[in-house]
Amino acid sequence: MGPGRRDAGWILAVLVGAAAMALGGCSKGPDGPVSRSRPGERATAPASRPAPRIIVDEQARSVSVPAHAVKQGTYAELKGAIEYVLVAAGGKEYESLFVTEHSPREIHDALARVGLARGTPGDGESPPKGKPLRIAVEYVRDGKPLRRPIDAFVAGMKTHRPLDAVDWPYVGSADATNPADGKTVLQASLTRSVIGLHYSDASVLVQNPRPEAREENVYRANARALPGPSVPVRVVFRRVMPPIAPGTRRTHVFVSGRVQGVGFRAYAQRQARMLKLAGFVRNGPDGRVEAIAEGPSESVEKFLDRLRQGPRAARVENVSGRDVPPEGDAGAFEIRYE
Repeated sequence: MGPGRRDAGWILAVLVGAAAMALGGCSKGPDGPVSRSRPGERATAPASRPAPRIIVDEQARSVSVPAHAVKQGTYAELKGAIEYVLVAAGGKEYESLFVTEHSPREIHDALARVGLARGTPGDGESPPKGKPLRIAVEYVRDGKPLRRPIDAFVAGMKTHRPLDAVDWPYVGSADATNPADGKTVLQASLTRSVIGLHYSDASVLVQNPRPEAREENVYRANARALPGPSVPVRVVFRRVMPPIAPGTRRTHVFVSGRVQGVGFRAYAQRQARMLKLAGFVRNGPDGRVEAIAEGPSESVEKFLDRLRQGPRAARVENVSGRDVPPEGDAGAFEIRYE
């Protein structure tokens, strides 16, 4: 039975549970451990045995998340079908391969540190879109360290053959309202979903890009590859970077002054497109305009000069920012409204 037919009751249970945790003072809420725990550590771990942390390697653009394997075949009525590769504790563990004690928010924030931004989840017609990831699982078997693509642990329900390794798009989950306190949180913080196998759950952080993901009940665990129940593993997300031309520069800049409501974003977009730069511009909540531009170094410098000038109706007081590692962005420079 797929999520499209069960989610109404299940999500209701999640929301009720979230409210109960808020009222009961539980140490774990929809966004993970409360502030008593140190970032990246489990709130309930004894002080003498800190829980394994999320490891972020910004240079290698990778994030390593501690987890453990889930016992398969708990419910016979599922007939071995799985819907997820990774969930957080309290999620649909019975339909997942691995579970982590770290919250989706913690994983989201770690992935943001390697430059991942929200993409677009798949639906019944279109596949998911987002910056690509290669995902692997590291664990020890018979004293020997192993590392395998996460795809190898998933098999076709009919073929029983493991999936070939592909790039997984980072969609980043959508925002939702926490019924316990009315605050905005990641939708994944309520569903506890991290890596999904079907388009029917758009709350996940990472979605399966394969065409068959439009359907439900098409995957099962590859039991021959999967570690035994409760075996500790690390799920490693590595960002796949496109080729970057020599001399490429990327800058993150903020413009202050009278720069909102005067056509500044449209002006910045025109200038960037004339210079064939990639990136975006948007209004900030503090009255400034924020922009990221990437392209040949000389073109980026010209763009900064034009931002200092601004459109006729603007009054630019300051242009500040810093260069950041190039992302290999391509495509038209856009105006963002979020």
